[in-house]
Amino acid sequence: MDVNFQPRLFIFIAAFIAVLFIFFPQFSVYQLASVTEAVITEMDDYVILFSTVVLVICFALCISPLGKTTLGDEAPEFGIVTWLVMLFTTGMGSGLVFWGVAEPIYHFSNMPPITYDGDPKDAALGLTYFHWGIHAWGLYALAGLLIGWQVYINKRPMRISASLSKSERPKWLAIVDLIAVLAILFGIAGVLANTMALVEQGIRSVTGIEQDLTAMRVVLTVVVGTLFMVSSALGLKKGIKRLSCFNMWLMVAIFGFVLVNVDIFAVAGRMVSSITAYIVLLPQVSLAAIEGGEKWSQGWTVIYLIWWISWAPFVGPFIARISRGRTVRQFLICTIFIPTLASIMWFSGFAGAVFESSYLTEVVQAVNQDYTKGLFTFFAQLPMSDVLSTAALLLLLTFVISSSDSAIYSACMLMDDTRTSSKICWSIIVVTMGIALAIINNVDLNKQVAIVGAIPFILVMITQILVVVYHKIVFWWQRSQATYSSS
Repeated sequence: MDVNFQPRLFIFIAAFIAVLFIFFPQFSVYQLASVTEAVITEMDDYVILFSTVVLVICFALCISPLGKTTLGDEAPEFGIVTWLVMLFTTGMGSGLVFWGVAEPIYHFSNMPPITYDGDPKDAALGLTYFHWGIHAWGLYALAGLLIGWQVYINKRPMRISASLSKSERPKWLAIVDLIAVLAILFGIAGVLANTMALVEQGIRSVTGIEQDLTAMRVVLTVVVGTLFMVSSALGLKKGIKRLSCFNMWLMVAIFGFVLVNVDIFAVAGRMVSSITAYIVLLPQVSLAAIEGGEKWSQGWTVIYLIWWISWAPFVGPFIARISRGRTVRQFLICTIFIPTLASIMWFSGFAGAVFESSYLTEVVQAVNQDYTKGLFTFFAQLPMSDVLSTAALLLLLTFVISSSDSAIYSACMLMDDTRTSSKICWSIIVVTMGIALAIINNVDLNKQVAIVGAIPFILVMITQILVVVYHKIVFWWQRSQATYSSS
């Protein structure tokens, strides 16, 4: 069989889905959203419990003898700082800009029925940390480790299907790679559309424009698509690495500017107290949907967790690719805790500053009216608000570019087809789906579409875990039998 047949077939299937999106946007998008809504309603407790089990597995691996195992025989390809920057900006950079103010403020004004005797502001931040913290990065970390272990220890190809079979090209498992690629496409398309929604609101905030900006969203989606296509084509060290470093420096600059213009000591105090709330709330929210607040859990927690799973097929292989030479323990600890700490600092610096301000009520009203208004309502209270808003828009765009080009890079790795022409095809497909969502311009709908591909991928992750456990049990049993026989 032609080795390029399978990638071409997958591209054709994905292109067909993209055509449905662009020519029948209302029907295709809303039908997919109805599917995810049904799954979220029926499987909410299982999804939450699954994410917690994954986190426990990661902690167990860290303290086990396997934690000393090095992924590969070579020295790390990237320095520690560059490595952390690349995995963080790929994992959820643009989302932090989008939800940095909106989510904690929304939870504060729409608190679920949790049991917490402390400050509701701390509880709101604690719930946000739950969505963006160790549970999210635990999913990424295990997805990356499952691939990295097979590639660097068992010397198999960097494909999801290769982790389930010893065969070089397991044809009967090609559907697994297709599921992974579709999860990547839907996830990135949803993020791309949400980015355009926030960019539109930022432009309105800076310029005062009130007319319909649908055409602008479409054109900007095409421009961003072209940029991440070029970045992906340049490769890992030229395109993705440089863009990731630029994102981090710009993010630090914006964060520093905000801290200089707010009460930094109050923000620091809020961060400490909200981390305490996070720890206190974890047992309530990490095992099942909140009792009496099932709708809230389904609309926030479950959608977030499935969203992270939808990104796992590309974030996992990507961080596995850049983590050669790291020990399992270093890989898991750094992948889970460093980005979690960075996320906590970001939410504390933005939403925490709002909580300590005199304009909290104004921001609450803006967020409850439209998620995208929260960030720019906050910036309007700070010096040089237009410059700050413009910088945030640039950061948002460069973050989504770096996430998207990493996604395209990973999709090509999973297909074992890294030709430039393939990267262009995948980029065009993502942009086409993003255009359809940008035309409809519904943030909540974008979130539901983004997680469609993750629903079957949950089963893939469970199977990967079981296969690795089975192989380790067989290995230990054979070694024990050999030891017994020799004695």
